[in-house]
Amino acid sequence: MSDFVVIIIHPPAVYDFRRKPLFPGAMASTVERMQFNKVPIGMLSIAEFLDRHGYKVIVDNLCDRMITIPGFDVERHLKSYSARVFAIGLNFQQHSQGAVEIARMCKKLHPGAQVIMGGLTATRFHTEIIRKYPFVDGVVRAEGEKPMLQLMRTLEAHGRITATPNLTYKDNDGKICVSPLMPASKDLDEFEFTRFDLIDPKTSIFLPDETNRWSLAVCRGCIHNCAICGGSAYTYKKYMGMAQPAFRSPAKIVADMKQIISQGVQFVGLYQDPRMAGKKYWQTLLDTLIKEKPEFERLSLDLLVPADEDFIREIAKIDRRIILHLCPDTGCDAIRNRLGRRYSTEKLIETIKLCHKYRIPVTNFFSVGLAGETEQEVKKTWKLWAELDMMNHEAMARGDFGDIVNTVPIGGQVLGPIVLDPGSQAFDSPEQFGYKLLYKNLEDYIHGLSQPVWDQWLNYETEHLDRDAIVDIIHKSIEFTIDQREKHGFFSPPEAYYERCRVEADRVIIQETKNLMKIKDTREREMRIISMRRNLDNLEKQRMSFLD
Repeated sequence: MSDFVVIIIHPPAVYDFRRKPLFPGAMASTVERMQFNKVPIGMLSIAEFLDRHGYKVIVDNLCDRMITIPGFDVERHLKSYSARVFAIGLNFQQHSQGAVEIARMCKKLHPGAQVIMGGLTATRFHTEIIRKYPFVDGVVRAEGEKPMLQLMRTLEAHGRITATPNLTYKDNDGKICVSPLMPASKDLDEFEFTRFDLIDPKTSIFLPDETNRWSLAVCRGCIHNCAICGGSAYTYKKYMGMAQPAFRSPAKIVADMKQIISQGVQFVGLYQDPRMAGKKYWQTLLDTLIKEKPEFERLSLDLLVPADEDFIREIAKIDRRIILHLCPDTGCDAIRNRLGRRYSTEKLIETIKLCHKYRIPVTNFFSVGLAGETEQEVKKTWKLWAELDMMNHEAMARGDFGDIVNTVPIGGQVLGPIVLDPGSQAFDSPEQFGYKLLYKNLEDYIHGLSQPVWDQWLNYETEHLDRDAIVDIIHKSIEFTIDQREKHGFFSPPEAYYERCRVEADRVIIQETKNLMKIKDTREREMRIISMRRNLDNLEKQRMSFLD
C-alpha cells in the first residue's frame, strides 16, 4: 500500500449556502436537492480503482457534512487531512461555484499538495479552469479511473505534474498543455461502483426514517441526441472520446444490486435504458433479475423512448415493485422532436397503457421553457399531464399498482430545464437549436449561480421567451400541478393552499430582489435580503405547524 493519500471531494453547489440567503424556488424544495448532496457513482469507481492499485483513498462528501452537521467547520476539517492530492468533482454545472471555492481552499490550506478537478463540466471548461484559477494544478478530462491512476503514479515517481493521459495542466513555462485522451472504455465490467466503505459520511445514502436508495449505471454514454443534455451521444463523442456507450454486463449489474442491498439499500435505480444495447442484452438482464431475485423493495428503470409489449411483459415477470421513468418533456410533438426526443405523444400513451396493463406505474417528467415553446405549446403539456393523471387515477382505483400506490407520483415536476448542460448541442450551438446563452463560460456560471434567487440561475433564453417569460410559465405550470395533485388526492386542500402561497411568495421574492439589487449600499442590500429569507422561513414554519 502506497503512503500516497488521495482525497476525492464532493463539494456543495454553493460553498457559502449556510450563511448566504438563497431562494431556490422552483429549483428545489430542500437544501439537499438545492446542494445536490448525492455523490456521483463515477467518484466511487475512481476511488475503488485507485484503492485496488494500492492508494489510500477517501471519498469525502463535504456537501453532506455541511448539510447534516450543525456548525461544521469546513476549513478545520480540510486542514486536518494529510494528503498529497485533493481531487474535486465538477461533474454537474450546478457545482461550479462550490467546486472552485473548495479547490481554492484546499490549495490555501495545503500549498504543497496537488489540486485536481474532474467531471463532465470540468472537462467542458478544462482550459478556462487552468487559465483562470491558478490554485487548480490539473483537470482530468473525460473518464477518470485509469487517467487518475496514471497521474498518481507519475506524481509519486516524479513529485510533480507532467503529461499523462486526459490531463490539462500548465508546464514550467506557464504554457497550458492538453494531453491526448486515452482510448475510452469498451465496457464497464473492469470498474466497481458499490464500495460504500470508501465514502464518508454515508448520510446521503442511509437516511433516517426513509427508504435507502442508490443508483447503478447500465452504461456510460448514450445513443440518443437530446439537444439540451450533457450526457448525449454528441457530448460523449466530442468531449469523452466515446463513440458508443460502454455497457456493464447483466451479471455484473445484478451482482452490484445484491451487494448494495446487502449494505442496506432498499430502492435501486438503474439509469440509462438497457434497450440501447439491443434485445439480447436487455433480455439477458431481465432474465438474470428474474433468476437471481435480488431482494430490493423497489426498482426503477429508465425508458428513453416508448417501449413495445415484449419489453414491458418481460419487466413484469420480475414480479417485484417496479417503477418506470419516461421523459416526454412536452405535450407538443413538434417541440419534442426539435428537442431530439423523436417520438409522438400517441406512442407515449400507448406505452403507458401497456405498462398499466401489466400493473407497472410510470413516472413522467416534463420541462418548461424549451426552444420553440410559447404558452400555447405549454398548455399542450398541461393537457397531456391531465390525461396521464386520469390514466393513473383510473389504474389506482382498480388497484393495479398494489401497495406502492402512495409512493408513486402522478407525473414529474414541470420545472425545467433550468439550464442547458455545458457540452450539450444546445450549449455549443445555441442559435441552431433555438436558444440564447446567458452564461457562456465557467466564470459566468459561478457569478450567475452565486445570485440569491433561482431565476438568475437560468442560463438561457429562447427565441420566443426571455428569462422573465420562462419564469412566468414555470410558475403557472407549478400552479397547474398543484391543482392536479389536489384534484387527485395527493394534496389535501390545506396542503394545496400553502403550496399556492409558496408560488405567490416566490413571485414576490423575485420582484423584490430585483428592486433590492438596485440598492448601492451593500450592507443594507444584504440585510434586506436576509430579512426576506427570514420571512419566508416563518411562512414555512406556519405551514408545517398548520399541517401537523
